[in-house]
Amino acid sequence: MTQKESSELTRGSKEFDGKTVDYAIQAACRYFEAKPDDLEINILTRGSTGIFGLGGRKAKIRAALKGVTLSVKEKESVEENVQVQVKAEADSSVFESPEMRENFIKSGKDVPEDPVKDLSSALQITEELLSKAGLPGEVEIKHDKEGPYLDISGEDLSLIIGKEGQNLDALEYIVNRIMRHRLKDFTGVKLEAQGYREKREKIISLLAHRMATKAQKTGRPVTLQPLGARERRLVHLTLKAVKGIRTHSIGEGVMRKVVINPSRSRHRNTKDKSA
Repeated sequence: MTQKESSELTRGSKEFDGKTVDYAIQAACRYFEAKPDDLEINILTRGSTGIFGLGGRKAKIRAALKGVTLSVKEKESVEENVQVQVKAEADSSVFESPEMRENFIKSGKDVPEDPVKDLSSALQITEELLSKAGLPGEVEIKHDKEGPYLDISGEDLSLIIGKEGQNLDALEYIVNRIMRHRLKDFTGVKLEAQGYREKREKIISLLAHRMATKAQKTGRPVTLQPLGARERRLVHLTLKAVKGIRTHSIGEGVMRKVVINPSRSRHRNTKDKSA
């Protein structure tokens, strides 16, 4: 077999997804125009229907014609792609069935009014959600300067945290949504994962100051990468007291970004006109 023929036969690996692993394999077979026996198949995730109808994810595989060896970069991406993709929705679809709804959302007459018991209830909900999602983790109540919060610990928190904290945010949303159905006056609880949020907040604050300095020096607005609501709010608060800087948000949904504007850009405009 010539080198060219070998290159055509081994077109490299590619990811495929589907409702189930079988559907994903069928997609791979169509792409490579081959039978399942002719493919090297690595199952990234088998998929699931999610929790209460929420957070369902497709099965995902990485496939290549036999004889193809995954690169180091591709192997590293396997772990990243196993992340739980949870999308929180503020409607009745949060609950998979009326039975599950009754198990998790009880009338206010049956729930405690004591704040400590409320936190204990939130802790139990968090533990059960993690268990149903197949994510190992221990939850305990801790305190910081802002008050009590729930801290999740475990050997591997990457799936619980998710990309830039998206899974942790979604889990926190679901826990608070359930608690507010139980207690109308419930003020909310923060979920942490071994100091992840604190570290992330420091990174975002440093980024905000660095980009504000850049905006002042260039006289031009600087647009940050898309951020969640919590982190956008942090950027606004961080730069609120910085002289000569204004911030606002643009975009919709997950693509919403913060724009850092220099209050005065006359120097830059003059420079541009003279160029």
